[in-house]
Amino acid sequence: MNLLRRYVAKLETGLDEGFSGRWWWLICRHVAEKRLERVLDQLGENSLVVRHETERYRRMHFAVTYWRSAPGPVRMIVHHARKAGISLPDLRLIVLNTDLRTDGARVFVRRSVLARILSAAMATVVGVHWLLMYAMAVTAPGPIWLKILVIAGIFCVYAALYRGWSLYAYRALAAVDRCGTRLDQICGQNNLGRPSQHLSARQS
Repeated sequence: MNLLRRYVAKLETGLDEGFSGRWWWLICRHVAEKRLERVLDQLGENSLVVRHETERYRRMHFAVTYWRSAPGPVRMIVHHARKAGISLPDLRLIVLNTDLRTDGARVFVRRSVLARILSAAMATVVGVHWLLMYAMAVTAPGPIWLKILVIAGIFCVYAALYRGWSLYAYRALAAVDRCGTRLDQICGQNNLGRPSQHLSARQS
């Protein structure tokens, strides 16, 4: 049973990384690493170009860890959130769905009522379609063993697609529900003394 659980957990992780595009960020980080090594050899570590490439590499490394690149203020909030004990899976979902937004140098947690409505509606549509596919497989002519194989295939396909869809729907919403309040506190602590874009525009 434990072996099966580990296998399922590994499969879920692989699906998450595939649907999130982590593979793309791994490629980008590899390219950024090679560029940084090249300019270090050519220009030395005090060069402005090296500093730029170092920052690029840091962004790509962050994207590999959290499945999406993010601006500096968001990366700082995520760093403080990890130190505060917020789980890595929740932060990945929040960063992936850009639920940490910036307003100038300030960071805030996005909460979307529309996303909740669309998530519930899409879950209903997918669930109904899934059941209809099962019904078609059961009522179609053919031997029992073939129907069982078709039902198993439908389950595998829809389960994989549902796992990918959930990254951008109810799992992301649940992550905000779990740690949004704590993130609000961390954002508030780090936003002190930082004007928003709107405030800056009014003052200029």
